[in-house]
Amino acid sequence: MDAGNPSPRKLEPLCGKIGRDNVDLVVREFYGKLRQHPELKSFFAHIENFEAHEAHVADFWWVAMGGRIGEHRPFDMVGRHLPLGLNEAAIALWLDLFHATLLAHLPREPAEQWFQMAQGIGANMKRLVLPQP
Repeated sequence: MDAGNPSPRKLEPLCGKIGRDNVDLVVREFYGKLRQHPELKSFFAHIENFEAHEAHVADFWWVAMGGRIGEHRPFDMVGRHLPLGLNEAAIALWLDLFHATLLAHLPREPAEQWFQMAQGIGANMKRLVLPQP
């Protein structure tokens, strides 16, 4: 590599580091934990078709990580979560459980990169979904 002409940076989207099969696995495992969690399961009681819900959430993460899906699907995170009556404690529990799930299934670096994205969503949820004083 010439000091005056550095090699171009190779950008690798997070989807390429994690892979679609791992996204599906993490989402499936995470929702399995949510559905059993004593404080979080009530937020998901209204979901009738968990398989379809998990597929939609996996598609959301895949697209957020730079992946492509075959069809355009709308992702309305705020609209979907607004009627659930979330509170700050529930969001914190959600993030803790998601982080633990990521670390259980992925190498640390991509797990932490994905978790940074989840933290950003958590911050947006707090800002947009929780009642403001």
